[in-house]
Amino acid sequence: MKKNASLIGILLVIAGTLLLFAAYLLHYTTNYILIGGLVLIIAGIIGYVQGIKHSNGY
Repeated sequence: MKKNASLIGILLVIAGTLLLFAAYLLHYTTNYILIGGLVLIIAGIIGYVQGIKHSNGY
């Protein structure tokens, strides 16, 4: 599971970016959508860093 944490992190960053992009294209920029995209991106970054940190024995 530790090896998959970095992959899941990248997928969360991509999902957050796509959510923000879709909200922009649809002109549906409420705070809930924007905060949701931000939370996905931050969670993805944290997951990616933790996955890299644990896979290398750092």
